[in-house]
Amino acid sequence: MRTRSRRREDSGATAVLVAILAVALFSMAALAVDLGNAWARKRAVQKQVDVSALSAGYLLPETSLNKLTIADRVAGFLNENSTSGQATVTAAQLVDGITGNGEVTFQDAGGHACVEGCIRMTVLAPAARVQFGFAKVLGSTHTDVQRTATVQVQSALPPKQKLIPFWLPSGCGYGPAQADTAQGNQAAPATATPTPTPTPTSSTATASATPTSASPTPVYGFTPGPSDSGSHVLAGTSPIAVAQGGSVTISTYSVTNLPNNTDRASLRFWSPNGTTYVDYAAQSVAKKQSVLAVPSFPVGPEVTATAGDWRVYALVQSNNQVRYSSNYLIVRVTATPTTAPATSSAPPSATASVTPTVSASPSATSVPVGCVGQDRGNFGQLDSPRLDGSSTQKRLARNIAGGLDHMLAPFEFAPAQTPTKDCGDGPHGFITGAQPDNVSSSDPPRNCIQGDTGNDGPALYDGLVTGSDDGQAARLAVSRGHTHCPADPSRVDVTIGGHLLNNDVLSCFLTNGATLTDITSDTGVNTAMLDPAIIASPRFVWLPMVLANDRAQKNFQPIIDFVPAFITNETQTSAAYDVGSSHNGLEINGNSVKTLTVLTFNKAALPIDEQSPTVDYDPTLAQSIVRLVG
Repeated sequence: MRTRSRRREDSGATAVLVAILAVALFSMAALAVDLGNAWARKRAVQKQVDVSALSAGYLLPETSLNKLTIADRVAGFLNENSTSGQATVTAAQLVDGITGNGEVTFQDAGGHACVEGCIRMTVLAPAARVQFGFAKVLGSTHTDVQRTATVQVQSALPPKQKLIPFWLPSGCGYGPAQADTAQGNQAAPATATPTPTPTPTSSTATASATPTSASPTPVYGFTPGPSDSGSHVLAGTSPIAVAQGGSVTISTYSVTNLPNNTDRASLRFWSPNGTTYVDYAAQSVAKKQSVLAVPSFPVGPEVTATAGDWRVYALVQSNNQVRYSSNYLIVRVTATPTTAPATSSAPPSATASVTPTVSASPSATSVPVGCVGQDRGNFGQLDSPRLDGSSTQKRLARNIAGGLDHMLAPFEFAPAQTPTKDCGDGPHGFITGAQPDNVSSSDPPRNCIQGDTGNDGPALYDGLVTGSDDGQAARLAVSRGHTHCPADPSRVDVTIGGHLLNNDVLSCFLTNGATLTDITSDTGVNTAMLDPAIIASPRFVWLPMVLANDRAQKNFQPIIDFVPAFITNETQTSAAYDVGSSHNGLEINGNSVKTLTVLTFNKAALPIDEQSPTVDYDPTLAQSIVRLVG
């Protein structure tokens, strides 16, 4: 009897214990279910706010003018991607300072609150209420879930594998450009004559210039002959005075009475003794206009190192001949500062740590980098180091074949810093902010590059056709991509020197009825004009742009932008061709590339590559990418 009684007592205790544990177990299960729902809702809200911030981030930087527009776009994306338990939100609610209904705030690059020019945005999602079921027995009925996302607009840089070691002068506009490997002053269309010189003209924006009395000048050894002169006129202030070794920004020049279909020009500065010249590129204009307004451009020691009167001509190409303007203007370099300059000179940078020394006067055999039609030599070779320490010729071929092995970025001049085309050099120091491309480093990216005064044809051939000595496939090798041209199925790979090469042309990638003229325009260009597949073409490359004017520029030069280009001899008005030694952008001479031709175009036509490297936002770089940073 006692045994049975003890068993009844034990079974009763067990029942009580099971009941207690069951309550605890069910409570934990209920809590797990409700907390699981809350966790799942957090994930949904996080996805919602990430998508909304990224989708509206393209409107950054924020200003007082677009703040509500950004908030409205964020509200739209939040509502389109709303999750259970959320109320509809408006733009006004997102900027009312009440966090419960969501909020949009703006910051600078350092994460500090700002109200103008803000490149960072934080979005707080409106509260999503999660109703508890089982957890109510514990006294909790619900929880409100909110998540944040922070995005920042950054500027895209060209991928280093698409950067080839050449630079292009600013102002050339879009269209064909060539680099040649010939030495000597081959672009000079006129010969020196002992004939009397024309009278310099003064500034008027008319098609004809009025002669003015000029101060006595030395006898010149150069004057363009009648057959080398055109009817176009260079108008502007004359004379412009600048002290020897100084600098001046010229902003008054224009070229009038231009021939039809002329969209570019060069300004040629002839030295006082007529033995050397320096070319400056002039901005492109719309075709069939008769006036080219030359943007402001700096003139520095490449001219001012030599005292005397420099004669300035405008060169244009008409009927396949380069012609000088019918007049010239004067830039007067004085040995002592002038008391009444005709135009104000640009002072050296107030923040520069050192003033670069005056470089040597231009060589009579320098190859100019002008923008006269499609003349030879209007972009130059870049001497960029490699981490492997290879020699100049080897690294040129390697940089062409596989691209640079480090990043380049534009030089960002400080607000108080006067833009200059010279970063300085090692022995004499660099300007403030310079990151010279004398080491292979991407931290930070290099923003000052150094040109090479000559182009190496055999190294170009190795890099483009045969492959570099370190085993990299040639840039145009079909292993990097076969010819792809849906618009012209007959276009196939091409063999040069026994090597099978890609044979794409830029027009292969045009879409939606766009033309090459469209994508080489300054305005009205968009990403619907090009097939995104262009990015994968071996012939698609990027070129850094500088302010330099002559390939004889020896110091480091600040990068001001990057220009997309396509290796081809196709133009806006003519198809690519293979005639004799010319093969779709390559003019071959034995095992050497004599001339490399590219077609540059507006980067606004390119699709945004989300995988592109980026730097801090720079409004001068057209392509921006929004990154999730928090």
